[in-house]
Amino acid sequence: MKLRTAILTTFICLLLLSTAFAEENRLEGYASLTGRITDINGNKAKFNEYRDIKSGVYPDIRLGYDTGNYFIDGSGHNIGFDNQNYHFDAGAWGKGKLFLDYNDIPHNITYGAKSFYSGTGTNNLTGAPNTNTGTWKTFDYSLRRKQYGGGLRLDTVKPFYLSAATAREERNGIKPAGASITTPGGPAIEIPEPINYRTNNLNVELGYATKPLFASVQYFYSDFDNENHFLSFEHPTALSTDNLTLPPDNQYYKIGFKGGIRLPMNTRFNVNLSTARAKSNANLLTSYIFEGTADTLTSLSSSVFNGKTDTDNYAFALTAHPLPFIDGKLIYNYYQRKNKSDEIETTDPLSSTTLNPVTFATVAGVPFTNDLFGYKRNTYGVEAGVRLPMRLTILPSYRYVDTHFDNRLDVEKTRDNIYAVDVRWSGPGFMTARAGYERLSRRIDHLVPSVDDNPVENIYEQYLRRFDIAPKDRDTFKIGADIYPLDALSVGIGYKYKKTDYKDASFGLQDDRRNEIDIDADYTFGKLLKLSAYYDYERIKLHQFQRNNPFNGTTLLAPTDTSNATNFNWVVTQKDESYNFGAGADIYVVPSVVTLRIRYDYMDSEGHADFSYLTAAALTGGRTNDNIDLDNLDDYQKSSLTAKVIYNVTKALSVSAGYAYERYRYSDAQLNNYQYTYASGGANYLTGAYSAPSYNANIIFATVAYKF
Repeated sequence: MKLRTAILTTFICLLLLSTAFAEENRLEGYASLTGRITDINGNKAKFNEYRDIKSGVYPDIRLGYDTGNYFIDGSGHNIGFDNQNYHFDAGAWGKGKLFLDYNDIPHNITYGAKSFYSGTGTNNLTGAPNTNTGTWKTFDYSLRRKQYGGGLRLDTVKPFYLSAATAREERNGIKPAGASITTPGGPAIEIPEPINYRTNNLNVELGYATKPLFASVQYFYSDFDNENHFLSFEHPTALSTDNLTLPPDNQYYKIGFKGGIRLPMNTRFNVNLSTARAKSNANLLTSYIFEGTADTLTSLSSSVFNGKTDTDNYAFALTAHPLPFIDGKLIYNYYQRKNKSDEIETTDPLSSTTLNPVTFATVAGVPFTNDLFGYKRNTYGVEAGVRLPMRLTILPSYRYVDTHFDNRLDVEKTRDNIYAVDVRWSGPGFMTARAGYERLSRRIDHLVPSVDDNPVENIYEQYLRRFDIAPKDRDTFKIGADIYPLDALSVGIGYKYKKTDYKDASFGLQDDRRNEIDIDADYTFGKLLKLSAYYDYERIKLHQFQRNNPFNGTTLLAPTDTSNATNFNWVVTQKDESYNFGAGADIYVVPSVVTLRIRYDYMDSEGHADFSYLTAAALTGGRTNDNIDLDNLDDYQKSSLTAKVIYNVTKALSVSAGYAYERYRYSDAQLNNYQYTYASGGANYLTGAYSAPSYNANIIFATVAYKF
C-alpha cells in the first residue's frame, strides 16, 4: 500500500504541473482508478491462476515527457496487486536510451491443500501418514515470479551501436511433486515441493549497421540458483528418510554472430552463428528406498555429477530477386548438441539392465553406466516465389533434414523430406484467397539391441517405433480467404487438415488426424454500431496399438503371440474436440460520448478415450470393452460475459462502469470424486492439488480515467 500511495502522490504532483507545459505539449499521459467488487464461488485459485482479480481499488498511470531531443516515459499497471508491472525508459532521440522493468506474475494452483507432513514450504518434511485428513495441515500451492530488468542502448558513434540488458527473476512458492511408494506400479504419494529459484541474465550486443553491411556480436549469460537441492521426506511405509532430487544450480552462456551483406542483382547473404555451453553439478544420492526397504548403491564411481553440454548452431541464407516476378531463397542450417557430462558407473543391488534370457528374471549386482545423449542435424532448403498474371502468386519450397543421434538405443539416423507449396490469389477487389499443401516423409535407421544385451528390448524394439522419431508420412492441407465486400464488413475463413500415418510401428502411435476451422467477422454500421464475432473448432483423433505383458517369466511379447488374461493386445482411440465462439458489440448510444460495450465468449473442450482389449480372456473382474472407456478426459467449459458503459465527460475525462460474469466447469476421470487417501494398488496419499477446479465469478467494476 505504501508503494501505491507514493506513486499516486508523485503522479498527482506531476499532473498539477502539466498545465505549465500545455502550450508546448511536452507532457502527456493518463491516470485511472478502478474499483472492483468480486464474488467468487468455487475454486478461487483456478479463477486467479495467472492474475489477481479481487475486491479493491487499483490505479493505472502513465507519464511521458518529450522535448524533441530528449524523452522520458513511465507507466504502472495494477499497482499494488500480485500482477503489477512497471516500465520506465528515457533517452535522447537517435543517440541512445535506457529502460527499467518490473513485473509480478502469479501462478495459483490450489488454495487450501492438505498434507500430513510438517514443514511444508521447506526442504525437510516430517510426519507419519494417517487417513484422518481433518488433522492434516493446510497450505497453498502457489508460485510468485518477480522479474527485475534494465538496460541501455547507445547509438552515439554511428554506424556502431551497443546494447546491454540485465534481468533477474525470483520464483518462490510451493508446487506439487509426486513419488512412488513402491516401484514400479505401486501406490504413490503427493509431496509439496518448495520453490526458491533465482535466475540472473546478462545480454550484450555490439553491432555495425549501415548499407550494404550489417554485423553484430552477442553474448548471453544466465545463472540459475536453487536454494534447495534435495527434498527430504519421511517415507510412508519405511518410516525412514527418503529424498527427491530438485533442479541443480546451472550456468549457461551463448556467443553469437549475426551478419548480412547486400550483393549485386538484388541478392543478400545472411549468416547467424552461435556456440553455447550449459553446465551444472549435483551431489548424487547413494541410497534409495525400494518396496519399503532402504538400499545402497555400491561402487558409485563419483559422488558428484558434472553435467556439460555444448551446442553449435550455424545458419546461412541467400536470398535473390533477379526478376520483378521471381524471388528465391537458399538456406542451410547446422545444429549439433554434444554431451560432455560425466559418465557415472554404479551397481544397483536389486536390478540392472541385464535380464536372464530364459527366465526374464533380473540379474542383481551388475554395474551399469549412464549413456550420454547427443545429436547433430543438417537442414537444407530452397524456397521460391513466382508472381503470375491475374494477381496469382505461387510459393513452392523444399527442405531436407538429416539427423544423427549419439547413444540413442532405438535409432541412429532420421531423414526428413518436406515439400510444400502455397498459392495466393487477390483477383477480385473484395477478396484475397490462399491455399497450401505440405508433405513430410520421414525414414529412419532403426536399431535393435542384441539378445545378450537385453532380450526384452530385442523383442519389443522389432515392433516399437517411438512417435518422436517414428517413420511417418504427414500431409497438411489448408485453405482460407479474407472477404471484404463492403468497407464496413470483413470476413475471414480458414480450414486446416493434417493427417499423420506412422510407418512400420506395430506398437505405439499408429495415426493422427486433426481438423481446424476458424471464422471471424466484423461489421461497422456508421457511427451507431460495431459488431464482431468469431468461431474456432479443432478436432484431434489419435489411434495407438499396444500389448500388455507383466514380464512374469513368459516370452509372449510379440503382437502375434498367443493372448491370455495377462498377455494381450489392446488398442485405444483418443478424441479431443474443442470449439469456442464469441461475439461483441459497441453501441454508440451518443456518438463519441456514451458507448455501451457488450462481450460474450464461450469455450468447450471434450475428450474421450475408447479402449478395446483384443481378447475376451483379458476382460476380467467385470470389465467390458464399454465400461473401460473414458468418457470424460480433460473436459471443460468456460463462459464469460462483460457489459460496460463508457461515458466521455470531456476529451480528457472518462467514466465507465460495468459487470462481468465468468463460469468454469471441469470434469476428468482422474479428478472427479477426488479422495485424499485411497487404497487402489495400496495406500495412496494426495494433497488436493488440482482438485475441484470449477468456479463461478461475479465482478462489478467502475473506472475514472484522465488523459492529458
